Amino acid sequence: MTGTRVFESLDAEWALVCAEAGSAEMVLGWLQEGGVVLSCGRAAGLEDVLAELGGRDRGQGRVHSDRWMRVLLERAAGEGVGAQLAARVVVQAMVPGAVRLTQRLLRAGRDFDEVGQVVVACLYQVVRRYPLQRAGGVAANLLLETLHLASRELRADAETDALPWHPALESAVVFDGPVADPAEEVWQTVVGRQAVEAGLLAAGEVPDGARGELVELLVWAVAAGLLEVVRARVIAEESRAGARESAERAGVSAIAWRQRRSRTVRQLRSVADRWVQAA
Repeated sequence: MTGTRVFESLDAEWALVCAEAGSAEMVLGWLQEGGVVLSCGRAAGLEDVLAELGGRDRGQGRVHSDRWMRVLLERAAGEGVGAQLAARVVVQAMVPGAVRLTQRLLRAGRDFDEVGQVVVACLYQVVRRYPLQRAGGVAANLLLETLHLASRELRADAETDALPWHPALESAVVFDGPVADPAEEVWQTVVGRQAVEAGLLAAGEVPDGARGELVELLVWAVAAGLLEVVRARVIAEESRAGARESAERAGVSAIAWRQRRSRTVRQLRSVADRWVQAA
């Protein structure tokens, strides 16, 4: 990956925020008022606070992350230095997810750093105006709305790049247990919805493994204009378990089937090369 200056700058800025006197004490005070008591103590720095919060999130899952994020998001919606600090802590917690979203939004000709700047700017907007009454996992919804806004901002590059916002996704993105990568779960939810709408998946189908990767590639190829949606549907159908047997029952010979598969592989190899270049 090249051109990661935007996230390097964000980390450098975070180091300055952590060095400011009283910032950790202020954040710990807000958390304690909100019923989130940490063991790191008043002498801890913001790095320690965020590390303990992240560790508990991995162990306790959505319930814990929702609690402390809502405390800070409520502060972030205000004005002044305190609101800026609260927003900055949440943004820093979401940096790994922002990096993943930036990677996912890349297309051929797009610069990683330029896309990253859009993603970070959108993340700040979402954090500052997050509706606290919204149900579902906070971290997931933050990333989902960031993805929606960033995609809309990048629409000028290619109209089909835009990821439409579906209110139904809000209730779909719910994490009840420990989640290692909310950004990946959010992206797969969006891709799954797009795949169903494009006719690449049946409603309720959740592909995984190699088929899941193929469906994601097909969604990207259609959005990038590299593959007609009708052809993508054929490829998706051919990848289903038992597709070969169905073809043979319909009178397609084994030789014809292998030839069809060879053409598909050649076409997808070219598309996959473009996908790798964009990422």
